[in-house]
Amino acid sequence: MTVHFFTPFRLFAVFSLLLLIFGCSKEESNPVIPDDSDKYFMVHFDGDSVKVKFKNLPKFDADGEEAIQLNYFIDTSLIHPFIDKNGLSHDTRTLYSYQIVGDDGFSASGNRGYPNNIWEHFFLGHVITASRQVVFPDNKIDLPGAYNVKFARQVFIHRKFDIDFTDSSHFVELRKISPVQVINPQGLPEQAVSLKDVVISILTNPETYNYNMLAVDN
Repeated sequence: MTVHFFTPFRLFAVFSLLLLIFGCSKEESNPVIPDDSDKYFMVHFDGDSVKVKFKNLPKFDADGEEAIQLNYFIDTSLIHPFIDKNGLSHDTRTLYSYQIVGDDGFSASGNRGYPNNIWEHFFLGHVITASRQVVFPDNKIDLPGAYNVKFARQVFIHRKFDIDFTDSSHFVELRKISPVQVINPQGLPEQAVSLKDVVISILTNPETYNYNMLAVDN
C-alpha cells in the first residue's frame, strides 16, 4: 500500500481547485437575476394605496424597448364600474383625473401647471420598464413634454367634473372646491360640493349659459 503525503502548498492548491469547481457549478445553477425591486407604481385612490408591479402586467415593444400601456395600472378592481338598473356595466374611470409623479416629486400639474391626465390619455401613453420613463408619443397625442415624467413612481387619482362646451372641454377636480354641508336623504349632515362653485371655477359669466347634466351611463 502506498501512502501519499501532501505538502501544505499542494493541499492549498487542491483546496483552491475544489473551491473553483464548486463555485463555477453554483454560479451555473444560480444565474444572475436582474433586480426589478424598483419596477412598480404606487397608485393612490380614495384614501388607499396599491403597489402595482410591472412584472404582473402585459408588455409590448415600444421602438425596441419593453413598455407597459398606462391603462393597465388602473384596474376595475380598484375603481369599480357603475351597474345601472338594467344590469349594464359602465366604466367609471372616466370620472377621474390622473396625476403621474416621479421619484423627485415632479408632475406636469404640480410643476408646470398643466391639467392632470384623463383616462383616455392612458390608452395612448406608456412607461418604459427599464427606466420608468413615461412616454406620450407625439404620433398618438399632442401633449407638452412635461407629461413625459422621468422615473415615474406614483399615480394619484382625483375625482373630477367635466364641463363641455360646443368647441372645447374642461374639467374641475372636486378636491379644489371648498365643500359645503348638506342634509342627505337620510336626514344626516354630509359634505358636498356646490355645482355653482364648480361652474364658476371655469366661467366668469355662468348666467349666460344653459346647462345639461349627464351621468356616467348617458
